[in-house]
Amino acid sequence: MSKAPFEVFKLKLIPLTPVHVSDGNPLPPYEYVVSDGELLVIDPLALFEALPEAQEAFINAVEAGPFHAREALAELAERYDLKPAVSWRAPVTKSFEAYVQAAIKKRRGKLELHTFPRSLKGPYLPGSSLKGAIRTAFIFERSAEELKAKFDEYSGAWLGEYNLAYTQKFDEDRKLTIYLWQKEKGTGRIRLYFEDAKNSTVNQSFEGFLLGNNSERITRKSGEPIAEPEAEIPRDPFRTLFISDSTPLPKTRFTLVERHGPPDPETGKTSRRFRLLTEVWYEGPIKAELRIHKGLREHKGSLLHLRREGKNYVPAPTHPPTLEDIAGGAYDRYLELAYKDRKYFEHLGLHKATQTMRRVIKTIETCLDENNSLKDPPCFPLRLGFGSSALAMRLAEFIEYKGTRAKRINPRTRYLADGEPLGWVLVEVEKG
Repeated sequence: MSKAPFEVFKLKLIPLTPVHVSDGNPLPPYEYVVSDGELLVIDPLALFEALPEAQEAFINAVEAGPFHAREALAELAERYDLKPAVSWRAPVTKSFEAYVQAAIKKRRGKLELHTFPRSLKGPYLPGSSLKGAIRTAFIFERSAEELKAKFDEYSGAWLGEYNLAYTQKFDEDRKLTIYLWQKEKGTGRIRLYFEDAKNSTVNQSFEGFLLGNNSERITRKSGEPIAEPEAEIPRDPFRTLFISDSTPLPKTRFTLVERHGPPDPETGKTSRRFRLLTEVWYEGPIKAELRIHKGLREHKGSLLHLRREGKNYVPAPTHPPTLEDIAGGAYDRYLELAYKDRKYFEHLGLHKATQTMRRVIKTIETCLDENNSLKDPPCFPLRLGFGSSALAMRLAEFIEYKGTRAKRINPRTRYLADGEPLGWVLVEVEKG
């Protein structure tokens, strides 16, 4: 084994469309004002220190509700200089400003702000969101491999030799019901009951089956003993992969994000039932660091990774992803999704979104050299953050729900920021 435990790669990330990764804590409407095309985030404690005479009236307005608080803050902004209370600021789009003004006038609408995580140096992209997007592509690739599935151009669908089903059977020797993932001859489908799809344990054990880190858990269901596959997190090969948080995002702005659904049968227009006021990263590169632990890959088998053979567990080959695995899997998966999104937007008549996806596809294709191989060092696309839902991003092509009428669910909605798709990023691995 080599002395250095990690392979270290420097990453440069460039946004191809607006990107948003939430910090999980929406900013309430009484903590910001919009002025001259900018949004000013107000620190309430600093506000009270600067304007102690306004404290009681402002607190009463906040208790009365978000629209009263907005009115009170707007009045303070007209009467006083709020600069001492501004913690940070960012530009806003016209759609954002128009939505806020209309919501205040009608006293109806969501005025919370969805912002990026922030450090003292500013907003940043969490390494966990990058790792999640990489894991998504890798899981998809492993699923296709397990099902022996390939994309069929004629039918426009993924077709395979096997199905993979979450099933149960009774073990006479052990006198208990066993739940397990079972392969059978099929057409390239992952078959679940609908309730299983909502079960986090089932989802985790599915990934454990693909990644080789499942074990058995004995519990009881309706008073009877059962054995279920359970993913053991310490044995997950992705624990050998680390991605740092990014450098600060150079430019963000606030925009209106809308969910576009299928066309209305009467008007032909797409629905916009869902709106969010969202901070997006839209320009300027950032950097992060990818580290892959080399230790496990240098062993043919490891006691950290066990595979069941009959009634026994034996050491199984480990497969923490290499940089080539990551780049190749991400390129194949996300280019395919980009083509699908372009076709979807084109079908809905969303011209701006269609043109954006054409530009995204053209940029992604520059990752290949003249021999149609990934360049060295590689670059590859990711789609991450808000808008990259589980159905849209993961295994919609394969999943089929069991029951009297087996059906497949494909995503029918997309999120757009000022008419542009969300979440597309180009990753360049830097030399050296």
